[in-house]
Amino acid sequence: MLIRFLLAILVLAAVLLAGSLILPSKVHVERSIEVSRAPSVVFLLLNDFEHFQQWSPWAEKDPNATYQFGDKTSGVGARLSWSGDPRAVGTGWQEITQSQPNSLVRTHLSFEDHGEADAYFEIRPVGRGSRVEWGFDTDMTEGKNFFVGAAGKYMGLLVDYWVGQDFSSGLSQFKQYAESFPEMDIADLEIEIVEAQPQNILFVSSSSGKSNDAIAAALGAAYGEISRFMNSRGIKSSGMPMSITRSWNEQGYAFDAAIPVDNETVNTTGSVQFGQSPSGKAVRAIHRGPYSKLRDTYDTLDTYFAVHRFRRGDVSWEHYISDPGNTEESNLITHIYVKLAE
Repeated sequence: MLIRFLLAILVLAAVLLAGSLILPSKVHVERSIEVSRAPSVVFLLLNDFEHFQQWSPWAEKDPNATYQFGDKTSGVGARLSWSGDPRAVGTGWQEITQSQPNSLVRTHLSFEDHGEADAYFEIRPVGRGSRVEWGFDTDMTEGKNFFVGAAGKYMGLLVDYWVGQDFSSGLSQFKQYAESFPEMDIADLEIEIVEAQPQNILFVSSSSGKSNDAIAAALGAAYGEISRFMNSRGIKSSGMPMSITRSWNEQGYAFDAAIPVDNETVNTTGSVQFGQSPSGKAVRAIHRGPYSKLRDTYDTLDTYFAVHRFRRGDVSWEHYISDPGNTEESNLITHIYVKLAE
């Protein structure tokens, strides 16, 4: 009886080993979802491990797990390490290895003694939104001996179910997270981080309603007052006009209309004051087109700040690069600056 039992075990083992020879060693898993946000926004959210932690399907499986970011959190070279319950999330790390704006993010994962894998997020435009495919590839035999590798192939038959469940859950959570951000496409936003230098200015503090006509009238009146003061003193401008935003709320728009000058100091009278323009680290966006469309660029900037997790400083300002008297509306250039919080 014992001999028959042992023989049956040997036959079963032989059958399993033989069967493993025809099983694939490589495993591929993929799941996808549609998100009603532009690829430019979806990409930035997927390309940043700090955002990943907000929707990761594994974060809730082990609330006591610890996470550590590398020297950078986004883009190629960004790394996230974790350590937790071996029955839930285990120990490992992942690193971004490829980052193709608005279309692809690839990562490499290490699960310590349990192997390695590669994953990717592929982003495709769908209407005004995006289709996100989350994929996973691993070799169940890599670095293992024949017998452990054979067992790994059988385990591979279950990977699509195990990992697929997490991917589906994660994508659902990502959709909810991504759609909490403003609905603007930032792909065409011309933007850079700059160190704004202070300029000597003559300015008039004023306010208006929020309509384009009200703002234009108030700015025109303020610039007229400054120009008359400069003409009476023989003061020359050293640059194009600015508008420094002090507040924008339900009550309206409060601002300083300013004109740069070379003078080191000016004795002023009336509403005209002498000072300096804002300075420091700021985000600068280039708006091309009529002033009436400036609000669209500000709305796009709101999305940019949100996905980059930037904090606004205490002031923003506009620098009107083009002369509206000699430039068609469609070709007007305005630089919008938003100071970053220190």
